[in-house]
Amino acid sequence: MDYLALTIFLAFLGGFVLHKLRIPGGMMLGSVLTVAVLNINTDFVHIPSEFRFVAQCIAGAYIGMSVKRENFPRMKYLIRPILTLLMGLFATNLVVGVLIYLTSPLDLLTSFLSAVPGGISDTPLIAADLGADAAKVTVLQFVRLVSGIAVVPLLIRYEPKESAAKEKPSLIEKKVSPFGSVKLWSALIVAFLAGYLGDVLGVPAGTLIFAMISVVILKILKLEVMFPMWFKRMAQLFSGAYIGSHFSYQDFADLKLLILPALIMVVLNILTCYLIGHFLAKRYELPLSQAILSSSPAGASDMALIASDLGVSGSDVAMIQIARLMGAVSIFPQIFYLLSTFLG
Repeated sequence: MDYLALTIFLAFLGGFVLHKLRIPGGMMLGSVLTVAVLNINTDFVHIPSEFRFVAQCIAGAYIGMSVKRENFPRMKYLIRPILTLLMGLFATNLVVGVLIYLTSPLDLLTSFLSAVPGGISDTPLIAADLGADAAKVTVLQFVRLVSGIAVVPLLIRYEPKESAAKEKPSLIEKKVSPFGSVKLWSALIVAFLAGYLGDVLGVPAGTLIFAMISVVILKILKLEVMFPMWFKRMAQLFSGAYIGSHFSYQDFADLKLLILPALIMVVLNILTCYLIGHFLAKRYELPLSQAILSSSPAGASDMALIASDLGVSGSDVAMIQIARLMGAVSIFPQIFYLLSTFLG
């Protein structure tokens, strides 16, 4: 318990420094990098397996709270952008997987799964189930995730202001008590119960998805959940610390074998994010900032948590990213498993 408290405290310090430097997604990125460096150089980093459950429930609850009731009717307009996004990401995954296979000692299935745009906590588990090298998948998934958290917000920052579609800070965030409300704590209890159900059922990314859906249902039932600013920071901190704890010295040592594949993956993913984002914005008239965030190599919870830092409406981003996550973890691995088996 002492090591856990120390790890979270140091993660907070790392995140706080980058946040004060006004780096986009600074709280999450700082906590990821701090815990990763500590995990490589020390032996006191301790994030128990139960922490994954807590982090995913909090992140899921926050994503659910970022979805506004007035945005629900927009879902019918997001179906085509979501399908287009999934097709673009699948094509990218296919190309990146083949290039990783050609430039590394990894087998074909491991190469494909290393580039799946899913979650760092779920994709390696799926890889292990399918017989791929889960450790190598974790390393490349970590690189993909960190590159998305670090680089994609910069694409938003340097877009022309008129295309960034910024939104004013939510009145909910401004007026709510710093200690939250009865509704907030009630929603958290519901989110944890729903997250536990998703975990027990063994649904890929079920903890986060069920927690998020439970809060969305509360909103459908007209229970408007309000959250203080510290709740968003806590969600970023916990998610970042959990991600960083996955990066070990062995993973760092393995990077020498994966430098070129990782570089290929980062460059193509960022380029694809930029191109798909612009295509979605032009074809479906989405705000460019939302389109780029929705196409990010990072995952649903990460981009939804960062979106409001950039002044971007997180509602559409959250809905598109959740649909993308569900498609990526439930469809992509099975297709690549069949393809790898067919190719021998």
